[in-house]
Amino acid sequence: MPRSPTPPAGSQQPAGEGLRRDAAENRARLLAAAERVFAERGTSVSLEDIARAAGVGPATLYRRFGNKDALVREVLSAFFTRLIDLAHQAYAEPAATCLDVYLHTVGWGLAANRGFMHGMWGDLAPAPLVGELEELTTRLLAKAQEGGVSGEVTVGDIAAAVWALRGIISTSGEIASDAWRRHVTYLLAGFRTPVDHAATTLTSQQIAAAAAADRPAP
Repeated sequence: MPRSPTPPAGSQQPAGEGLRRDAAENRARLLAAAERVFAERGTSVSLEDIARAAGVGPATLYRRFGNKDALVREVLSAFFTRLIDLAHQAYAEPAATCLDVYLHTVGWGLAANRGFMHGMWGDLAPAPLVGELEELTTRLLAKAQEGGVSGEVTVGDIAAAVWALRGIISTSGEIASDAWRRHVTYLLAGFRTPVDHAATTLTSQQIAAAAAADRPAP
């Protein structure tokens, strides 16, 4: 009796590989749902709300992320990765406009994640990515200072500007959703104006510590 033809190599997928792919797809679905729900409703939502938005059971979510803080850290990691990409793109712009491009694109990113503002700069922010972003911001500022930004402006000033944007976007809400753009315009004008003396600026570390203290208790 003729033997059944042998399936082509690679046509059969090991069961373990299929399970791993399903797990990866569930994880990606949960992260996308968490980012969307946090942006729309804030971080006070429950893990059950996020599981429902992702179309999976709560048990699946708890297997992937043990608690809400773990999930917030993952979403923040993705957000900071996008900020780093924006910093790279802004650095490719001319010296005269690179800081303008950066602050405006960061503003749009924050505005798109308004509900997520409270945890964004707190102790859940991924320290390695925050450090990478600060290093890129240092380079970006040095280039901008070649294009007209005052040499007295520090990286702490840029961090404070973004922190201020966070506050404006968080409080203005739907009432004046683009109010932050006016603030950026005046900030940038101020950065190009030399001053005889100024108060000591906050460092990025001090701003991060203050934001962490401001994070609501779970």
